[in-house]
This record gives sequence, C-alpha cells and structure tokens, in this order.
Amino acid sequence: MKFSFKDEQLLFAEATREMLRKDCSPEAINEFVESDSAAMPELWNSFASMGVLGIAASEALGGLEMLDQDFVLIMEELGRAACPEPVMEHAVLSIPLLEECNNKSQYTSILESAINGEHRLSVALESQYVVGADSADYLLLFRDSLLHLVAKESIVLQRQASVDSSRRLFSVKWDTNSGTVIEGDSDKVRSLIEITKLRAEVSTAAQCIGVAQQLLDMTVQYVQERKQFGKPVGVNQAIKHHLADTGKAIEFARPMVYRAAWSLNKGDTEAELAAHMAKLLASKAVDLACKTSLQCHGAIAYTLEYDLQIWLKRGLTLSSSWGDIYRQREKIADCLGL
Repeated sequence: MKFSFKDEQLLFAEATREMLRKDCSPEAINEFVESDSAAMPELWNSFASMGVLGIAASEALGGLEMLDQDFVLIMEELGRAACPEPVMEHAVLSIPLLEECNNKSQYTSILESAINGEHRLSVALESQYVVGADSADYLLLFRDSLLHLVAKESIVLQRQASVDSSRRLFSVKWDTNSGTVIEGDSDKVRSLIEITKLRAEVSTAAQCIGVAQQLLDMTVQYVQERKQFGKPVGVNQAIKHHLADTGKAIEFARPMVYRAAWSLNKGDTEAELAAHMAKLLASKAVDLACKTSLQCHGAIAYTLEYDLQIWLKRGLTLSSSWGDIYRQREKIADCLGL
C-alpha cells in the first residue's frame, strides 16, 4: 500500500516545523530544564495560535477535527524538535476522550478553553504516572472501570526521576468521589480506554520516528565535519554501515506508523495489530539511532553541553513509553493468537 499525504497536510506539518525551530530551539529546551519551570508559555501559545491544540477536537467546539493520519505528521515534528510540552497528552488523548463523555455539553467550556490553550489537560489511563501533570488544570484518570476528570486542586503530585528531565513525569494521589466521574458505563469506558491507548502508541511511534530522524541527521552532519588523519570520519566504511542501517530502520518503520494511523481512522479490523507493529518498529528504529549516534560521536555525545543529549534522552524515553519493544512483541503475539 502506498501512502501519500495531501498538500495541506504537508504544509501544516512544515508550518509546525518552522514554528518549533523558532520557539523550541535546543537553547530554549536547555533553559527550560535548568529553570525547573512547569511549562514553556510562549511555545504553548504558539501551538494554540496555530490550532495544534485542537487538531483532534470537533469543528463544533472550534477544533480542526483532523483524523489520525492527519496529525501523525504533527507528532513526527514534535519528536524531531524534542518538544517538552505534553501536546500529545493534551490534544490527541485528553481532548478526544473528554469530548466522547460530553454527551450533555457539561464539559464544553473546559474543552473550548483547552482548545484555545487557556486550560491544560493530561491523562493517565492504566499507568500511575502522568506527563506534564504539574502544568495541567485537569487530569483524566482511570480507576475501578470508571473515567474521572479531576481538577489540579484535588491532586497531590510527586515528581518522578526520569532519563529525560524535559519530559516532566509525576505520580498522582487523589480521592475517588461521585463528583469526579465523567463516564460510569464500564463497557464504554473500556472501549474508550482501548482506542485511546492505541492512539497513544501510534502518536508516540510517530514521535520516535521524528527523534530518530533528527539523531541521524545530526550524526551525518557530524561525521562529515569531524576529521581524523586529515579526512572526515564519515568516509570510513564502518561509519557508513552504522548510518545506513539506521536509515533503513527509520524508513522501514515510518510507513508502518502511517499505516497504523490510517487503520485507526478507518476502523480497520487490523488496527490494533498495526498500532503494536508501528510502536515496535519505531522503538527499534529510535533505539538504533541512539546507539549509532553515540558510537559515531564518541565521548562528546555524553556531555550536557552538546545538544545531541536532548534527543538521546527523548529517544530512550519514548522508546519505552506506552509499551517497550518486549511488551509490543507480547501484544502482537496476543493479536495473532500465538
């Protein structure tokens, strides 16, 4: 199957890339980490102005109502920039999930303010950790087969150690009560959770591809510029083999990610299998990209002063998020009845 994107999809992705180059530079990311701030307001406002925060929301609420195969390119750009803001958790997971529970329009004001960036959302489904919980105004949380919407005032947060300190991770403590329940039909909740988890896998896989591509691009540039014995280290055959293997892994994984996004939108019977395959291949690609960039750069790759460390940390983190390679293999085996 050949996947091709429309001009408007490609243009939106390119506009997002240009915005991220301006507002999410390595210098800005390092400054964000050193400041220990909860958010990057200027970057968030740029996402809101472009409509990125409403990519999966319905047009009736002021969103763009994009489909999975539309915003998968946006997720790839987020990975390419190692964006610290939890855009996926907010725009791709939380808003569609809350909108599905907005049967009586009781959450319309929250949704509209989330789309325009005034309020922030994040989500934890079956995980005990929440990305960007300290900057969120509301969290969507799953407990005892029920879906809850909990305001930040009712939550106790504890920062968790992470390889990637720009991707802020928290455990949450909160008390269940009838006022927080937004969906009490356990069958509907289970269905919503399952589709949201698949969407998270595909979106995270797309970010993995973006990170892997950026690592490869930076490494190719480095081996062309770094000289030993009067010639670029990139002319060595061993270096070329590492880079070629990484490039192949990325180009092998990328179509699978696009296929999975298409399957989710179409309700394909193999959507679940495709999502697991996409995450497996994307995780393998970004793992290899991390190893290759480390080997080709040498000791400088380990230093905080060198920007490569931003993407190395993000790649290692995303590779294990929403199911690492081993977990995805188990899921694929289950889908195939093995």
